[in-house]
Amino acid sequence: MKSNILTEGKEIESGSSNRVTILKIINSFPGIRYRDILRLTNLNNGTISHHLSALEKCSVIKISRTENSNITRYYPASTPSDETLILNFLKIKTTKSIIQMLQDAEEATFGEIVEHIHKAPSTTSWNLKRLMDSKIVGRKRGENVSLFFLYNKDLVKKLIAENNKTLLDRSIDNYISIIDEL
Repeated sequence: MKSNILTEGKEIESGSSNRVTILKIINSFPGIRYRDILRLTNLNNGTISHHLSALEKCSVIKISRTENSNITRYYPASTPSDETLILNFLKIKTTKSIIQMLQDAEEATFGEIVEHIHKAPSTTSWNLKRLMDSKIVGRKRGENVSLFFLYNKDLVKKLIAENNKTLLDRSIDNYISIIDEL
């Protein structure tokens, strides 16, 4: 007899331990990528794809794709869309550096950001544009220069604190807890 597990207000058959394991991983690592799920579970491609599709169909997870659709990330369905957007950018090294700099400083000039992240001005400009288009970073005109700032510093601070552990540290901690629960 199969029992059901209640999560996010939805029932998941507990007879599918692979599905439950995948769900626990997504809940532990909001914004995780497919390859990371593959690596953590040691399941084959088809199995993971099947379970992710079933979890999405049950509205237990949501899938976020970047604007050019080449990066797909998985989130618990309860993750608000504004958090999903910020988390997507916190997973990318260059945009994360920009966000963290603006979190620490009230505002910064373009030159200060270029110097801080050690990237070419064109790369910095492209990343700042993406952050501004997503309404994460704003720009205001100062005296002779543009100043960049974060729109929602409190939310960004919360998300940085929650996601500050390295993936390896979190992988080890959560893998142990997942195995213990099985």
